[in-house]
Amino acid sequence: LNVGGTRYAFTREVIRDFPLRRVSRLHACASEKEVLELCDDYDRDRNEFFFDRHAQAFVFIMLYVRSGKLRFVPGVCELSFYTEMLYWGLESAHLDSCCQRRLDDRMSEIGLDGLSEEGARLPGDQPERWLEQARRAFEEPNSSLAAQLLASVSVMFVIVSMVMLCASTLPDW
Repeated sequence: LNVGGTRYAFTREVIRDFPLRRVSRLHACASEKEVLELCDDYDRDRNEFFFDRHAQAFVFIMLYVRSGKLRFVPGVCELSFYTEMLYWGLESAHLDSCCQRRLDDRMSEIGLDGLSEEGARLPGDQPERWLEQARRAFEEPNSSLAAQLLASVSVMFVIVSMVMLCASTLPDW
């Protein structure tokens, strides 16, 4: 593989079992046309696949392949690295939890909350988008004003329930 000018050498068996979907699919290609759908160029003489991608990001992705921990590249925008991850077939779930929070915060900052792993959502995906917003409202009280209101109302119901439970034990009730 040649990614952004940096060469990596792998055996066919390693490429076949590679955890990056784009690379592992190279093994199954029957024609050069299929290969060129997955990479930018192919040198048949040297059996080298060229990818015009961010070389430093790929180094961190290779560290993930070896160690199982995926973290952001220092000095590279989280969204740029996320784009590289999607290109290589990784999803945000592969990120360590600290980096996942950074990505979520960054996407919230610029209004890309509805961005899916495959890219921008289609108009027919509104129920899925609504479900994702509802999930975030219940699980992340600081994610929006509606989530904060929901959390406040929930706490109020718990307090009222506790007061009513205590009051029901009094003889006058």
